[in-house]
Amino acid sequence: MASQNTRVILILLGAVIASLFLGSTAADARLRLIRAVEAAALVSLTPSHTITLTPTPTLTATVTRTPTATLTLTPTSTQPPNHSATAPRSESGVGTTQPPSPTPWPTPDSKARAREIKAPILMYHHVGPLPDEPDQIRIGLTVLPANFGAQLKFLKQRGYESIDFYQLYYAITLGWALPKKPVVFTFDDAYADIYDYALPIMRAYGYTGTVFVPTQFIDEGREGYMTWDQLMELRDAGWRLEPHTKTHTEVDGRGRDFLIYEIYGSMETLRYHLGYQPRFFAYPAGNYNDNAIAILKEVGYWGAVTTDSGWYHRLSNAYTWGRVRVGGRYVMQDFANTLGEEYP
Repeated sequence: MASQNTRVILILLGAVIASLFLGSTAADARLRLIRAVEAAALVSLTPSHTITLTPTPTLTATVTRTPTATLTLTPTSTQPPNHSATAPRSESGVGTTQPPSPTPWPTPDSKARAREIKAPILMYHHVGPLPDEPDQIRIGLTVLPANFGAQLKFLKQRGYESIDFYQLYYAITLGWALPKKPVVFTFDDAYADIYDYALPIMRAYGYTGTVFVPTQFIDEGREGYMTWDQLMELRDAGWRLEPHTKTHTEVDGRGRDFLIYEIYGSMETLRYHLGYQPRFFAYPAGNYNDNAIAILKEVGYWGAVTTDSGWYHRLSNAYTWGRVRVGGRYVMQDFANTLGEEYP
């Protein structure tokens, strides 16, 4: 508006000056002044186009901190041992299995090195009838079903209660209580007759056992061995499944790569099927050396069993625990003698 007023004043002055120089009469000068005022008014009344600058939105970068992924090591789940002598049992007598849950690492307490647990670890292979024309090795490894039933009846009458290796290990490392007369049942190689004959007899007496599994044989569906479905049925009945290498190959005198494949590989296969980390190992043919033991420790095993005779178990010999062999030729007197029991 101020600029428009200035323009009017200038036009008026110009008109007056022009009339003076041109010698116009007063009437002419007034006429020109009126026209100049009208022109000025017209100019002032005509809106001019004004360009209005509209501010454009400004893009403001907002810095958002996106958290970076952090690798977190999750403790491996290990199914906890039961504090009772045997697994909880249903009314039908079949062991019930609770979902695996993480347990504290069994860090030995101050008394662990001095503890010694007396518990027979019974070693079986076949339980069932003999095949036609069996050789001497097969006869020695096979306990007939009737004899097996008599052995379990004897154990029950003498007050033995089955435990697993986890209960034994926690008793040594942390002082957990065990039944007065504990016994561990082990079955090497996962033969099919263990499912067919040993399982129902064990169930009848309320016992559970541990099967040492050569995992590749099961993967291949080899004849004469259990299937994964059958092994899972044992697991669901409260049994334990532990590694026995992948191919039942002796581990002494072997290189590191071979040992990792057989020892760690079988552990990983069982972990896939079980949903928890197995922690105990059985040496094929009972043979081992320092290198094999070192790999067992490295990959996370807590202990291992041999075929050597042994009753007493300590933390210091956890990777060479002995067992009590139950031979196919044993009569009841022999069986009682292996346990230090009188018979009849």
